Amino acid sequence: MSGEFERLTADLRKDPDLLQELGEITDLDRAVQWTHTRGYKVTADELRELLASHRELSDDELEEAAGGDWGDGTATPPPGSGG
Repeated sequence: MSGEFERLTADLRKDPDLLQELGEITDLDRAVQWTHTRGYKVTADELRELLASHRELSDDELEEAAGGDWGDGTATPPPGSGG
């Protein structure tokens, strides 16, 4: 991946609004145009990979969504959580 791609992914991690904007774009060509207008010179292939990975949940995210993990690696609710 290019340095531009790395810069984009770092900025997306830091800025939830930026991530939401990009996530709302469903057309790859429009997404590439969106990145270019914001100063990121990424390729369509790089962006395709990013969008695909963004839409797939990691095993940890799936576990959290299923309620099996309280964020500390245990299935025990933290004190005062009401769980």
